[in-house]
Amino acid sequence: MKGGSSQLLQNICEDSDSEEREQDEGMAMARRVTDEYGDEVDDMREKFQCLVLHKHEKAKRGEDLSREKHSLWRQELKNRAERLEKQLKTRWELEELIEEQLNRFRAHYNRAMVRTLPKDVAQLLMPNWAPPQELASLTWLGDWRPSAMLDLVRGLARSSLSSSLLSDSVGNEKLLSQLIHDTRIEEAVIDEEMAEIQATCILHISFTPMSNRSVGSALGCIQSEFKKIERVITKAQNLRFKALELVVKKVLSKTDAAEFLVAFEGIQDAIHQLAANQRLQKGPVTVSVKALGCS
Repeated sequence: MKGGSSQLLQNICEDSDSEEREQDEGMAMARRVTDEYGDEVDDMREKFQCLVLHKHEKAKRGEDLSREKHSLWRQELKNRAERLEKQLKTRWELEELIEEQLNRFRAHYNRAMVRTLPKDVAQLLMPNWAPPQELASLTWLGDWRPSAMLDLVRGLARSSLSSSLLSDSVGNEKLLSQLIHDTRIEEAVIDEEMAEIQATCILHISFTPMSNRSVGSALGCIQSEFKKIERVITKAQNLRFKALELVVKKVLSKTDAAEFLVAFEGIQDAIHQLAANQRLQKGPVTVSVKALGCS
């Protein structure tokens, strides 16, 4: 029993000594490796650390660059959105101004519907604010001929190379031509109605003493014909506004419509001023007394 224990202790001591020797040998080998390759190992360690740091810095720079690019993209997106918002506001303001201008024309043309006296009808046919030259050159039943307004759109588009009127020339030119064609047909119908009224006034209303009609009967006929004239003028005014509204809302873009309304107003004013100046230069019409055969 005692002999077995001694042998076990001896074996344990031998194993312990063997492990210590292995550790000593490992340390000795490590020292030899360090002595022989120490500089190279240190250099490799430094390179590895530099590589790790470089990759980390590169990744960080990449993140910063990506963050900067995203920030720039967001800022550009914001700027474009602000510009779009301004454009929308400008477009809304332009639409409001165009609508206001159309409302002014509507109010001007609708005045014919509230006039019933003969003198008012005559004023609509030959307004006293318009000089004779203006009436002779442009007036159709008291104002611009509707088809002339539409022809003006085409003329303005062709007269200026910088003009954007009828920019979609193929579709809009056809639409404008069709609108002019239809408007002229309606004008012809109104002209026929007016011609019938004029024929009635000339052929069937007589104020000579030999007339079999009484004065009251003749005045009644005249009043009836004036009512017809008023209805014809109302149709003409409605056609004028219809043509103007269609060309502004259906043919032209918002910008083009604004350009046309500005040009139309300018042309109207220029023609009026030219006719007024000519009337002032020529003066009132005078007749010599000698021409009448008076002494």
